[in-house]
Amino acid sequence: MKTKRERAMAATKRRRKHELVAAKRQVADVLTVDDVAARLGIGRNQAYAAIQLGYIPALRFGRRWLIPRAAFDKMLGVSPPVSPPVSPPFTANQTPRKRGARADVVTTTA
Repeated sequence: MKTKRERAMAATKRRRKHELVAAKRQVADVLTVDDVAARLGIGRNQAYAAIQLGYIPALRFGRRWLIPRAAFDKMLGVSPPVSPPVSPPFTANQTPRKRGARADVVTTTA
């Protein structure tokens, strides 16, 4: 029989594990049916029905349904977060270096 301290430690360990799983799920590229149902404000059974009817794009792995975040956002009309613009490796009047060219020499076009 476990002591009170051992039971408390086991409960803390389980709670930390659930928190870690929830944190990973927040940044995941896929959503679960429960996540989608919560975001749409509907019940889990309604979410499963919408998946079966094709209203919600989903993939089935065994008994588990996963909804790609990008497809779900597209379905809702939400644009994905935009990454900051990346500067091109060369300007408009410069061409990329040729293989074997010196690093300090940049070819320009007139």
